[in-house]
Amino acid sequence: MTENNSIEIELSKIKLTKLLVFSILFLSGGLWILISNPQVSNPIFNNAISKSIASYGGIFMGLFGIFFFTKKLFDKNYGLVIDEQGICDNSSIVNFGLIHWSDISNVYEYSIQASIASKQRFVTVEISNHDKYISKQTNVIKRKLLTLTAKSHGLKLNISANGLKIKHTELLKIMTDAFEKYKNAA
Repeated sequence: MTENNSIEIELSKIKLTKLLVFSILFLSGGLWILISNPQVSNPIFNNAISKSIASYGGIFMGLFGIFFFTKKLFDKNYGLVIDEQGICDNSSIVNFGLIHWSDISNVYEYSIQASIASKQRFVTVEISNHDKYISKQTNVIKRKLLTLTAKSHGLKLNISANGLKIKHTELLKIMTDAFEKYKNAA
């Protein structure tokens, strides 16, 4: 995990495989709703619009997940590298490359309610120099979405431990400690 003065966190093949299986289930569920048009007694769920949204949403999420998680399963690079220069995230969809400590304004925990019973927790990295990192994006759609997000909420990188060989609490501690240590030096 640690080499020289850097912390290198590997991608977790087991966690990525589980996420790939869930993506396949989303795709299967979406296709099943689209093809079989199941009938239920609840008028909200038996509505053609609700079924279309559920089926196409499941198909889209499933295909996207299958593409992303399969790609990450075969990725030989580390998922996250933290050193005296900054943070290099390879675990998320948006890849900014190296984010220098001088461009990071804050590191903190952020969570969203994923379902009634669970929360999805992230380590959020606020990036102060938006244009520098948005211009690195080669995908036009990603660049436009990042520009809109940066204008309304600021540019933030949300790092999840879901695909990494580390627990969220450990990741949060490592990231906040590194921010405190290196931010003042930058």
